[in-house]
Amino acid sequence: MPLSLAAFLIGPIQPLDSSLFASVYFLVAALLLDAFDISLPRGDSVGGAGALCSAALIVLGPIPAILIAVVSAVVVHLLLRGVRAPLRLAAVIVSRSTALVVGTAVFRVMSQVRPLTMAFVAVPAVFLVTELVVAQAVSALWTGRALLRLIQGNANSQGALAAAQWSASVLLLLTYSGMRAWSLVPAVALLLLMRQSYALFLSIRETYRTTVEVLVEAAESQDTRRVGHSDRTAVLARSIAMGCGLAPSEVERIGYAALLHDLGKLAEQPGVIDEDVPVRSSSADVVRGVEFFEQIEPILRVCDGVDQSPSDDNDLLAGLIVALASDIDAEYHPEVAAAHDDSAVGRVAPRVTPTVKARAVGAALRLGYRIPAVG
Repeated sequence: MPLSLAAFLIGPIQPLDSSLFASVYFLVAALLLDAFDISLPRGDSVGGAGALCSAALIVLGPIPAILIAVVSAVVVHLLLRGVRAPLRLAAVIVSRSTALVVGTAVFRVMSQVRPLTMAFVAVPAVFLVTELVVAQAVSALWTGRALLRLIQGNANSQGALAAAQWSASVLLLLTYSGMRAWSLVPAVALLLLMRQSYALFLSIRETYRTTVEVLVEAAESQDTRRVGHSDRTAVLARSIAMGCGLAPSEVERIGYAALLHDLGKLAEQPGVIDEDVPVRSSSADVVRGVEFFEQIEPILRVCDGVDQSPSDDNDLLAGLIVALASDIDAEYHPEVAAAHDDSAVGRVAPRVTPTVKARAVGAALRLGYRIPAVG
């Protein structure tokens, strides 16, 4: 059976172009796209070379496509990163190779169907889905996060990217018979434009986060005991949230809430707010009315412990994660503990179910943090 499967996968397929020049053109295009990939916070990356590899599968055949995918990834990685991050390179190679194997199987089946353009549409889609699933499976093994959560989060955040890659791959395949290697030009241009748009989107999000960090640091400077506490709490909270298997969008929301969780206390410090503005101890009140923080405000209400109205279970878990991260940082930094007149977990825990408590505390313990008592 394994031999039959191998013969099925590597047996001869009639490519659209078997010339050496075509393989060289595809390799150069793949190197260009790999060189301009985008690094993501979790350590993986996103780019357009995968779409080109799926097209190469049909244009050149399985063996040249796999060689191009692997050689391009290795060369660019060594040139840009040297011997660092070998696991990242391994993840790219494994995900691409697996996707090409699955794509080959699908192409063999669909090559029997007419018109052949059905394969042009289906194979890139299968390749991109397989590449995403395998890449997130590798990430799940490294981080211990839930695979379905990772796939869901990446599908939500990169759905438009995947659609653009699929479109570029289909465009290349549909035009290759008439344009030959020149069909790579519009396809690569589309993929690079997609990359630039997504990089700009990530840059804007990073600018927002940096702006919030600067504002919090300015407020923290009014009490030297608190300096660095919010940033460390955000790092801890994001780690715990990832350990709980939460979606990337929820991890980001928790990170922002952690940065702002002490804003109410900081606003009480002299010079932070105008004398005519009433003193407020609620962080949720400080950010109320700011559209960018609408999704964060419910978490801050939970952390503040002053609003006892019913809260969504997701907000309760997020609030407990932020409170837990804050108290963990206080455990490691006595000056922070001295600046807090009560326990953040103590304000949140009474509203949280035992199941939610176990989930957050279990994730923190697995990460090796020394945690405070949770009632």
